[in-house]
Amino acid sequence: MKIKSTTAFRAYTTMRANQAKATKRFMVKSVNKDGSISRMAPTKAAWQNDAFEDSDAAEARRAELERLNPGSRFAVVPL
Repeated sequence: MKIKSTTAFRAYTTMRANQAKATKRFMVKSVNKDGSISRMAPTKAAWQNDAFEDSDAAEARRAELERLNPGSRFAVVPL
């Protein structure tokens, strides 16, 4: 059976994304008005931009997001 190149590419990118997710230990998430952490499932873009292997990088991203979004609060949560 022959596999189309687009199918193989999709399978490869999914596999690479899952491997990248496995190494991430911290994520920056928004804080609701009542002080609770958002329970919304992270999107593909969130895994690329807001998930980090170390807490220092996550804290830097949290500070950047709060600077870019005045009035909004963000928190670093362990995964």
